[in-house]
Amino acid sequence: MIQTTETTIDRLKHIIANQLDVNLQLAEIDADTSLFEGGLGLDSIAIMEFITLIEENFNFQFAEEELNMKPFQNLRTLAHFVSARTETQQN
Repeated sequence: MIQTTETTIDRLKHIIANQLDVNLQLAEIDADTSLFEGGLGLDSIAIMEFITLIEENFNFQFAEEELNMKPFQNLRTLAHFVSARTETQQN
C-alpha cells in the first residue's frame, strides 16, 4: 500500500497524540509547525521515543546518517521522508 503524504502526516499526528509521552492533543498538532522549541516543543528524549515509534509503526529503521535535524523540521518534511523510505522498502 502506497502512503500519501497526507495519510502519513495523519499517522504521525496520531503517534504524537496517542503513543508519545507528551501532552499534545491531535487538534494542536499542525503539519507545518516545528517539532522542537517554539513549535510542538519536543525535547531530545521525546524525539528519540518518536523515532522508535515511527520505526515500529512504519516498519523501517532509520540509518545512522538519517538521524539529523533535516527530516525532523516539521511533520510535513518528516512525512515526505517516511513516505519515501516506506516506498523504497516496498520496491
